[in-house]
Amino acid sequence: MRFRLLLGLVAWAAFWLQPTGLESAPLTSDDGELVLRLPDGHSLKGEALVGLRLISGKENTELRIDGLSTAPEAIWGSLPLYVVSVKDPKAPEAVLLCEADSMGRRAAIAMPDGIGGFSFTCTSGAEGKCILYGYRPWAHYDDLPLQDLFRACVHMHRADYGGDGTPSTRNGIPINFWDRFGVLAADMADGMEFEAAWGPDGAICVAHPRVPEHVSLEELARRYPKLASHLGPESCIDETVVADPRAILFNRSAVKKPPS
Repeated sequence: MRFRLLLGLVAWAAFWLQPTGLESAPLTSDDGELVLRLPDGHSLKGEALVGLRLISGKENTELRIDGLSTAPEAIWGSLPLYVVSVKDPKAPEAVLLCEADSMGRRAAIAMPDGIGGFSFTCTSGAEGKCILYGYRPWAHYDDLPLQDLFRACVHMHRADYGGDGTPSTRNGIPINFWDRFGVLAADMADGMEFEAAWGPDGAICVAHPRVPEHVSLEELARRYPKLASHLGPESCIDETVVADPRAILFNRSAVKKPPS
């Protein structure tokens, strides 16, 4: 789940921050770390933000930072992770924003949006996973196209072949993937075959659908005419498609028989 914070939020923390004057205190994400800049010039971050509450003036929904940890496995260095609860004004009690990820964490990343705001995105979702894999869309490392890699990674995780936000995968299906820049390198994947090559707008070609009962190659050709001549194992070969500069991410998955 993703929750976008709006400009003009009123922020306060129970017991140790008063709401008076904090309407102008910006809360920003600096490379994934939340920083609250107070009117007196001081800044709060890290554990000092546990207990902080955020109110959306538009929806009157309250978010609270309940805990803080780190993701040491994140490529390019550890990232702060936030345990966030959400309280809808019509609901009796707050609920955690995120579902558990593969490590059991119910945590969110504060993803900068490039214009001074940020959004919480869960580590259990495609966006959070792709950030942890090293595709930080806000970052600039070695002239890598991280925004494009992030978008391609999200499409790949969701099996969103057309790049239009239509997923066709299922939770728990393993995939193996790598990129042409070496952020993630190719390795062996027993029992898997090349599935697709990906760009920031979706698949460049598809050798086989990840979950054929969700979508077939024939259905992909009908939905997305641009893919029609790039479908099937003869038309989508990893050694060949790597020559296409649009293809920046590649993946393998197990081949499953289509439903009879």
